[in-house]
Amino acid sequence: MKKQIYPFLIFLFLAPALLNGQFVTKQAGFRFGYRSGIFYQVSQEAGTAEVGFNTMLSFKESGIQVTGLRIFYESSLDNISPNLLFSWGYGGHLGFSYSDHIRFMGENYYYRNERFMPLFGADGWLALEYRIEDIPLTVSLNYKPFIELTIPAFVRVVPADFAFSIAYIF
Repeated sequence: MKKQIYPFLIFLFLAPALLNGQFVTKQAGFRFGYRSGIFYQVSQEAGTAEVGFNTMLSFKESGIQVTGLRIFYESSLDNISPNLLFSWGYGGHLGFSYSDHIRFMGENYYYRNERFMPLFGADGWLALEYRIEDIPLTVSLNYKPFIELTIPAFVRVVPADFAFSIAYIF
């Protein structure tokens, strides 16, 4: 089972790179927060806004998680700074973890040994991003609440996944 999951997760992480023909901006970076990870994003102009497709790879609880987000950048903060952008978006994630316990509603439930636990969920996205033009770099404060279902049948709601991200634009 493991041998089939890894190529699929790698494909999901690299899929946006294969679609770069119509995109104008690419960035790769790190997210530091509750769900930390590495990400790759491609963006394009869409009318007066910019639309980004973000894929993030996270490692937590001896497992892997792939998150895909569609992000909309608004230029509503031009009066403060032309390089400061507000963004919002949505997406989902899937992955797995290995653990001998799970936390649900403030309680820990323990198993005799570690278990393979697949998971999937839905994500939201809010962020303030500052783009440094002298060096092709972005710095972002972001908020990514999520809800996920972990099998065997536990629902995890994380309303406070705040993070700091830094990315290189190429």
